[in-house]
Amino acid sequence: MRMPSRIFLAAMLLASASTLAADAPQDAKVDRLADALVQMLPMGQIFQDASAGDPNWPMQGKPDAVSAEQLACLRGELSVAGFKRIRLADARKYAAENPSRLDEDLKLLEGGAGELFGKMVKAGADEATTGSKAAPEDILKAATSEQVLSFVTFVSDPGYADLRKLSGYGNVLDVTRSTEENEKAGTQLGASLAMQFVIKAMGTCKVPPSAYM
Repeated sequence: MRMPSRIFLAAMLLASASTLAADAPQDAKVDRLADALVQMLPMGQIFQDASAGDPNWPMQGKPDAVSAEQLACLRGELSVAGFKRIRLADARKYAAENPSRLDEDLKLLEGGAGELFGKMVKAGADEATTGSKAAPEDILKAATSEQVLSFVTFVSDPGYADLRKLSGYGNVLDVTRSTEENEKAGTQLGASLAMQFVIKAMGTCKVPPSAYM
């Protein structure tokens, strides 16, 4: 028996609406995950702050090596909005592969780990540019017990290995090492990640390696 076309169309529209309604909460969680990733590794803000005082940044050493369009593209990619786009794409992929982990991961990151990591990264960037120093232990001392627990759990719990990988930190920090060892490892990782994001932006903006090497 053939279904009348109007009934078929109505059924299809109803099914589509139901799917969209089901996807909406998941999309909101993915966006929250992206925001948490941006908060804990505020590379876009660091890049944007660096670009504020130099219209040729990040090509200040070779300003003639790129066109005006390429430079605008680079500055757009290496910004708060550009970094959010990257992290949102990462969050979508992670959520598709780990849908059952989203609630638990969000609870951990939004419980303090994201904020504390972000403060430490920003303190390191400020030290490099202004000379002001905020030791990681001082940031932890000013936090609540819940925030510190979230931070330590993120760093050391084997169950969050995939989330650590997604964040970009991996297993760079180790609670069994000294503060100095962790600071050195964190500094090296920060420099490496910054370089990776810059090179990725160069590729997106079709800037050849000869322009920046």
